[in-house]
Amino acid sequence: MLRSFLLLGLVALSCTNAVAQQPARRTQINPSVQPDLKTVYQKWLDEDVVYIITAEERHAFLMLKTDGVRERFIEQFWRARNIDSATGENAYRAEHYRRIAHANQNFGGDKIPGWRTARGRFYITLGKPDEIQRTSSSEVWFYRNGGSLGNNIEIEFAQDSTKGEIRVRQHP
Repeated sequence: MLRSFLLLGLVALSCTNAVAQQPARRTQINPSVQPDLKTVYQKWLDEDVVYIITAEERHAFLMLKTDGVRERFIEQFWRARNIDSATGENAYRAEHYRRIAHANQNFGGDKIPGWRTARGRFYITLGKPDEIQRTSSSEVWFYRNGGSLGNNIEIEFAQDSTKGEIRVRQHP
């Protein structure tokens, strides 16, 4: 049941291209939040990590008062997600930015960067699909391990002249 709610939540968040084409989500101004957040930090929140940062982490970041503390937060954010801390490079961060670059190069349009499309969002959060099947009206991505979505996931991106449609199915 919980998996179904998570699945529905993800689908609702990335359901149409129209949603993906809306301006990047903005945080409502909280009186205790510094309203003059530098562009580099706003971009980090609204573009770089928008799909992977938790609501709690976002809120905590917005409560920070100095750039030095923000920089330490960002380093800790990536360090907490790094699989192998023995190496000097943060493999998780490198892979995340590689996925963003791939999404921008392969899924964008004239006015929409690839990271803001439905395909881009799934690619960034789940990585390269294990298999892709294309038809004249849709594209289906298969994941054996769909992370928080579970195993044996199909994500169908259907082409529609009025709106983009996404269907996510899980097979036992």
